[in-house]
Amino acid sequence: MMDAGFAFGGFMIFFMFFFIALVILAIIFWIWTIIDAVRRRFDNDNERLLWLLLIILLGIIPSIIYYFVVMRADNTGVMKADQKKRRKKK
Repeated sequence: MMDAGFAFGGFMIFFMFFFIALVILAIIFWIWTIIDAVRRRFDNDNERLLWLLLIILLGIIPSIIYYFVVMRADNTGVMKADQKKRRKKK
């Protein structure tokens, strides 16, 4: 029969690897949003600066917000009015 300490040790090792993997994924996501904010064309530079400061200083929470507000909205085909006008002119 298994000892309770052995089972707990196995669980802790699994949890440690899971937590390390989660942290690595969060860091990769954080870096990805920083790179996107630097490369993306915003309406003005103040918007870019604000997003970069929020993402860099506050970490993963603003990165998640940035993903849903800026990156995902842009990738799903949602366009601003001035972008629609530019497309019609071409």
